[in-house]
Amino acid sequence: MELLQLKYFQELARTEHLSKTAEKLHIAQPSLSQTLKRLESELHTPLFDRVGKRIVLNASGKIFLKYVDEIFTSLSNAALELETVRHAESKTVSLHIHSASMLLPGLVKQIQKADPDIHLQIFQQPIPQGAETSSLYLTSSHTCPDSLHSIALMKESLVVALPKSHPLAEKSELLMEDLRQESFLSLSLSSDLARILQFYCEKSNFDPTITTYVDTPAIMRDLLRLNLGIAFIPERTWQGFASETITLRKVADLPMERYILLSWDAARYQTPSMQLCKEVMVRYFKEYNSQFQV
Repeated sequence: MELLQLKYFQELARTEHLSKTAEKLHIAQPSLSQTLKRLESELHTPLFDRVGKRIVLNASGKIFLKYVDEIFTSLSNAALELETVRHAESKTVSLHIHSASMLLPGLVKQIQKADPDIHLQIFQQPIPQGAETSSLYLTSSHTCPDSLHSIALMKESLVVALPKSHPLAEKSELLMEDLRQESFLSLSLSSDLARILQFYCEKSNFDPTITTYVDTPAIMRDLLRLNLGIAFIPERTWQGFASETITLRKVADLPMERYILLSWDAARYQTPSMQLCKEVMVRYFKEYNSQFQV
């Protein structure tokens, strides 16, 4: 059994299409078919079911694929660890920021203070497929998952932000009924915050009238200032949102909260630089959150 055989099988298992896989691997289709037959012969079991002109990964194939994926993950980790040893340490860490972006400048400053030689790659877009650098993900959720590859950095309430000139600003706290006729601003539907708010709205049978979707908190703040709507926002990580023109109010009959989560790919080797970034981020959020403790 050769690694090339396993690689061909892995690609074929993903596409379940001989000609497309052969084209992607730049080999002739008959050669790919022969490689698959030899592999199945060595394993004494078919890995695909033939359905007409199609092939479909069967139960044996799914079991084998799981171990093949582990083999290539282990090889990738070995190469990365050897590269780390060879160069003393891989200094590049990717941060995928999908929540708490307003705290990013202070966070980057603390990481660079801890190790000026660390090179950060910061993404707010979907994770690039096949990225080889060590990656950390800053996300949020309405639940705190019990996981060995994630840490809850903090918990915070979600509140309503509205212009101080808005009639509801006169109330010390709001009810969901107060909000049914209001026009809302929201971050894009792909954002963690929008998904969290969707969960709470569905939980309370509340269907907000969202008139505008925006990509950044800064745009939302500008639209709020112009009295173009109100918005649900995180109370602590968006602390700077309150201003001379914008006030924050809690919703008394629907407590809403989110968890800021730091996670990573448990299957990938963690470089010392990645470990240091994790430690700095945990410490940074602990110190940030302490200012709100009574």
